[in-house]
Amino acid sequence: MSKDKERLNSFLFRHVPSQVSNKQKLCYRHRPDLVKNRGPDEFSAQQVQEEIERLPTADKEAISHIWSLFAAAPSDQRILILKGLISTCCMPQLSFLFNATQPLLRIDFVSVFPKEITLAIFSHLDAKSLCHAAQVSTKWKEIADDDQLWHRMCEQHIDKKCEKCGWGLPLLDKKTRSAYKRKRMTQPFISSPPRRRPWKDVYSERLIVERNWRNNNHSLLTLNGHTDGVMCVQFCEIAKLIITGSLDKTVRVWHLETGELIKTLTGHSRGVRALQFDDAKLVTGAMDNTLKIWNYHTGQCIRTLEGHTGGVLSLHFDSRILASGSTDHTIRVWNFDIGECCTLVGHSEWVNSVRICQQGQMLISSSDDATIRLWDLHSRSCIRVYRGHVGQVQPFKPSHSTASDLPIIISSSLDNTIKIWDLHSGQCLRTLFGHIQGIWGLDFDKLHIVSGSHDKTLRIWDTETGRCLYALEGHSSPVTAVALSDTKIISAADNGEIKIWDFGRIQK
Repeated sequence: MSKDKERLNSFLFRHVPSQVSNKQKLCYRHRPDLVKNRGPDEFSAQQVQEEIERLPTADKEAISHIWSLFAAAPSDQRILILKGLISTCCMPQLSFLFNATQPLLRIDFVSVFPKEITLAIFSHLDAKSLCHAAQVSTKWKEIADDDQLWHRMCEQHIDKKCEKCGWGLPLLDKKTRSAYKRKRMTQPFISSPPRRRPWKDVYSERLIVERNWRNNNHSLLTLNGHTDGVMCVQFCEIAKLIITGSLDKTVRVWHLETGELIKTLTGHSRGVRALQFDDAKLVTGAMDNTLKIWNYHTGQCIRTLEGHTGGVLSLHFDSRILASGSTDHTIRVWNFDIGECCTLVGHSEWVNSVRICQQGQMLISSSDDATIRLWDLHSRSCIRVYRGHVGQVQPFKPSHSTASDLPIIISSSLDNTIKIWDLHSGQCLRTLFGHIQGIWGLDFDKLHIVSGSHDKTLRIWDTETGRCLYALEGHSSPVTAVALSDTKIISAADNGEIKIWDFGRIQK
């Protein structure tokens, strides 16, 4: 017996190394920094101790010796001991081992890996999975709520359809958009410093808006004041303004949130058919053959531009050029920098819409002659004609082309259709059918197309697929103009009514 004890002591002396206290030599389960953060095993040390205390002293000492031997043995000898034990086990013991070791083999990689690696792994999760991950533990929540992850989630979904999941979120307002453009996707996965508004909150807000669009969930406000048809409308969510032009010869400025009439601008002698405003000025075009430039804050008319021999139906300006289309079949281009005006001739009927594009290098126009034309403003010549509509082409809009997007034109017509064109080739990519009468109003962004028709309805379409999502009914007369933002549609009608369809106010 004494010889056995000497051998046991010799074994323990040789195999209880001093480096046991070194954390780097310990396995995942026995690292002190991880044990304190890990939940209890299926059988705790306290429970085992209570069970052994109930045994006779001799049995207790024998089992303690076995544990001591195993704990002191090096890795290869531990495996040898286990092989011997397993070979003597009956089915109940093997079943116990199988069930007991399953949960012990699970490793919380969030606790083990460096934060940069964990963030890179979490970056492959979708928003729903990130929210589920945040509920696992405090450590997981810290990673899953990291601002850098949600910034990238916003980059993938806002104002575009995600390639992974196939859906997108409405565009942010300009103030928030400028903030998130400061950080690009080329940044490494590192923890971001706290900001005033977490990106997870931004994503959550946009998700609510997206669900409202998807489910046709909106509030509706009607503005009355014009005494004749409203032919043009523009609004700005930052300034909280709507400006409308009407056949009653007036231009009205409204508060976007309350619908209150702020100001009425008078000066045109015939109906107002076109308008555009920015922070400083408002330009209007009317059937009295003139364009007027206003300080809409004060209501003062700053300048009147004359030159057309027919009514002005359309206009568009950028920082240096103003273009206008007329019933005289011409387009006039007014250059603010050099004070010149040139005339583009080519359409054989009224010019219903004009748009400056390609950083002021090109201009696109549409006409009652059923064509759309692309003009080179340097040579002042028409370089492409888009043919396909069989009725007068009303409003159209080109996309804001980027390196990743195909530049397109979306046009509407009194032939009841909407067409999507490849800007460069002139090919008609898709024709959208749904309205049963002519289309007078059109606007779109990367997610939605909105059209307003003589059939008194608005239709919401998916920009990418061309599928009609649903129709909005509420106007009692033909819809003559529409304007779109990430949360709102403003529509105007032939009876002078203006409606605000707000998809941003409905909460969860």
